[in-house]
Amino acid sequence: MITIEKSVTADLPAIIEIEERSFSKPWSKNQFEGSINNFYTAKKDGKIVGFIGVQLIEDEAHILHMAVDPAFRGQGISKKMMEFALNFPARKWFLEVRAGNIAAQKLYESYGFKVISRRRKYYQDNDEDALIMELMV
Repeated sequence: MITIEKSVTADLPAIIEIEERSFSKPWSKNQFEGSINNFYTAKKDGKIVGFIGVQLIEDEAHILHMAVDPAFRGQGISKKMMEFALNFPARKWFLEVRAGNIAAQKLYESYGFKVISRRRKYYQDNDEDALIMELMV
């Protein structure tokens, strides 16, 4: 069973491990420490298997970052985290996604997100563009 809970500082080692296994240019420990209050962890049988960051500003929300441990992908954990996040009291949602990350784009599109713009060379590791996606609820 998957549960989603507010992240705490003690979760950082597991979050960082998932981050490092998931991204070629991972967020730093300092980045996570500075925004831990915006993060939630997905747990399976008490083990952290994913995380999602959501920042609320009045009635708008920004999905900051999300990852699932590679060993637990394909089990619907991303969907669970998205459903959890989309219950926040926001009328407008934003996120950035790599132009080449088709799987993530399909996930976001399945919840109604639409591409509204492109940020050229947004990702520093390979100069890949970011697609800016928006959802109005």
